[in-house]
Amino acid sequence: MPDDIDELLLSALSRNAKQDPLEIWDFLKGHGHDVPIEEIESRITKLENDGVITGYTISVDTRKLRRRVIRVVLATFKTSQHLPKRLEGLKKYVADAPFVLFSGRTRGGYDWICVQAFPSEEMADEESDIYRNLFGDIIQSYQVYDFMPVKDPSFHSLAYTSKEYKRFLDEWIPPFLPR
Repeated sequence: MPDDIDELLLSALSRNAKQDPLEIWDFLKGHGHDVPIEEIESRITKLENDGVITGYTISVDTRKLRRRVIRVVLATFKTSQHLPKRLEGLKKYVADAPFVLFSGRTRGGYDWICVQAFPSEEMADEESDIYRNLFGDIIQSYQVYDFMPVKDPSFHSLAYTSKEYKRFLDEWIPPFLPR
């Protein structure tokens, strides 16, 4: 299990995976940990070897690209004896689809949520038709919303620490509100 220092390393790397170890050392120092650079490099290697870090990716400033259509699909399923087998097909479809950002089973009002990105509305609409054709036998309700994000996707949101959360709250919550 990653400890506090490992979680801080993941947080730092999720912001910028190309950071110099000295920058990471400075980040850790700012969180009260004086860790030698050799240990930082060793910990990162261990996180990679343990499969906690599975790869590195880039962050793209989408404002400098053509606008993408971000589509949110909300679906509920019909009860059927074939549902488990059909869900395996749906999982493979969304796992293989290059346009799917996130997708998964939910608990609550909807059974499935899928967030997708397309270069055009035409492609988004075409895929929506294909999706309903492929999985219409298990879909009870299907709703689609085009989403206009005010913040680009960030994997840092999956790796921030409780200290970072508390710092954020300290900046935004007035001192007179209870926490």
